[in-house]
Amino acid sequence: MTSEFEKARVQHQREFINLDYDKIKEIANYYLINGDLNGLLALSNYSQILVAELISESGFPESAILSMERDPEAAVKLYRQVRWKLNERSRSLFKRLIAKIVIKISSGDSRGFSVNSKEYSVAYSPGMEFDLEKTIERMIEKCKKVDEMRYEDIVASDKRKRDKSLIMILDSSGSMTGKKILIAMMIAAIASHKLRGGRYGVVGFNSTAFVIKSPAENKDSVKVIEEILDLVPIGYTNISDGLKKGLEISYHLKNPKYLLITDGEYNVGEDPRKVARRFKNLCVIHTRGKRDSRGSALCKEIARIGGSKYFVIDDIKQIQRVMKSILD
Repeated sequence: MTSEFEKARVQHQREFINLDYDKIKEIANYYLINGDLNGLLALSNYSQILVAELISESGFPESAILSMERDPEAAVKLYRQVRWKLNERSRSLFKRLIAKIVIKISSGDSRGFSVNSKEYSVAYSPGMEFDLEKTIERMIEKCKKVDEMRYEDIVASDKRKRDKSLIMILDSSGSMTGKKILIAMMIAAIASHKLRGGRYGVVGFNSTAFVIKSPAENKDSVKVIEEILDLVPIGYTNISDGLKKGLEISYHLKNPKYLLITDGEYNVGEDPRKVARRFKNLCVIHTRGKRDSRGSALCKEIARIGGSKYFVIDDIKQIQRVMKSILD
């Protein structure tokens, strides 16, 4: 049975139209049971409704959830392919599942650095503020009970570090799909995790800019990731409007960092280089597009004018290194 379906996957993933409905549904069920996200994605190119109905009826077995953790990009692509054909409950569950997986992966990948590492290294004294979550983590690591806690077990907070803030400015135009959306989700997840003592905001833009999370808003990180996942890739690329909105929501912050995520292929609005002059610390992450040379040149220039760094991310494994450089 296994070899039969494996052969079917290779021979028919682009020829589903030649199979009858029952056979296609049988193959789809096999893909789901075995956690074959790419198989489901290929099949959804033929029939989004069939795949959506199967997910809505059956949910996700453990094998599929494990596959999402191994290949979150495939999970993002599958969700965005079938989301509007899923029933409301299944769409909400699928979206929440991906958001939590992205947060789990991002938190794990970012353990090697911490923008707050210095604030936690200071010795605690009575009267100082302390980080409850980190203190609990330290107690667990030491296998200590609460009644065994000593001052050296308490993780102190350094207010000088808690003022760090980051404003993400995310391109959500028609060219930003698949891996690019996953990159944005993971960056937002790292920001929410690492800036717990500071503030972060998220702005999206296509033809115009809009706010996903203001830095003053206490918005659940899962909800933020879900909203990024659900961005619809439509409209033109108005980078300048996104930059202006980023400045607008951060006027009250002290020395915030800004992070523009785009392919650099702007086609409407003011020249973003003019707006970049108003920034002191504007990093740019370039997500390669179809006209890569043009987009790359513009992103580099925006970062230079904005007084900060330019990065290229082609693989999600690069995100940890890039975010460490930005947040340090």
